Amino acid sequence: MQGALPAGFLLVIFETLCFANVSERAEEAQRLAAAGRYTEAQTLFETIRDEAQKTADPDYAAILNNLGAVYNELGRLRDAENSYERSLAVRHEHGEIETRPVARTLNNLGMIYTELNMLSKAEETLTRAAVLHHKLSGGDDLGVAQAWLNLGAAYKVEKRWAEAEDMFRKALAVRERELGPLNRDVAVALNNLGVLLRDRQRYEEAEPVLHRAVSIWETSLNPDHPLVAAGLQNLGVVYTNLGRFDEAEASLTRALRIARATLPPDHPNLTAYMNSYAYLLRRLDRKKEARELEQTARVARERYMRQNLLGNTVDTHQFVK
Repeated sequence: MQGALPAGFLLVIFETLCFANVSERAEEAQRLAAAGRYTEAQTLFETIRDEAQKTADPDYAAILNNLGAVYNELGRLRDAENSYERSLAVRHEHGEIETRPVARTLNNLGMIYTELNMLSKAEETLTRAAVLHHKLSGGDDLGVAQAWLNLGAAYKVEKRWAEAEDMFRKALAVRERELGPLNRDVAVALNNLGVLLRDRQRYEEAEPVLHRAVSIWETSLNPDHPLVAAGLQNLGVVYTNLGRFDEAEASLTRALRIARATLPPDHPNLTAYMNSYAYLLRRLDRKKEARELEQTARVARERYMRQNLLGNTVDTHQFVK
């Protein structure tokens, strides 16, 4: 049982909005997103976006980036793609080509391309982001580390294991140096490295890495935050493959409980958690429970594919010219 890396595991980059007419509400929307209250954040960001578009607000591109980040966390990948692409187009229309906000949005867009399995486009976009971050910083800063994380994810999908591991380890080193060992963004890098080790069946190596990620998220975030669920899911899969079934069940059931309370019912992370727990139930010879959970996950996944990956979702018509 390998398990998939759910969509929300790479940290999306929000921008600070500078203008007084939107900053207070935008800060509230970003607080909601940071707390894992993505649906509430989406509603507020959409309102701010619509107003900013009508008034030609100078923060419009930043708002589009931040709304794209929320869409990504909700698993609305096509909406996120459109929002990021529109953000870049607005910046280019205003002559903004090589800036940190452009690099940040390129990072976010490259991640979406990876999740949509548009791997050539993902690698091209993420490489542009890394080069731009490096040019603007003059060295290996946090922006470059973000690009390395996302490039590593693209390499992982392509099964370029050594290159992916190198990207993850370099990003982790930069984040630990710049942010300290207990930062939530360090946990993202730990999680991605741990998932790669897990998927290479290096379970003994993966377990302490993922355990550390969960511990950081539990102390730096609300214990019922979706990122905590993500870490618990990955740790639970490792415990299952190590034969530590009691620990696996505790991790996976808690991940499911958090995800059901915080994510849409057809979110790809939630269906991944269901399938991981169903696999454990089969290992425990609880086949009836496993079949029921697999059926629920299958229906949710099919609905998600119809509504999202195979086409635009409700909100994207606003960005289509």
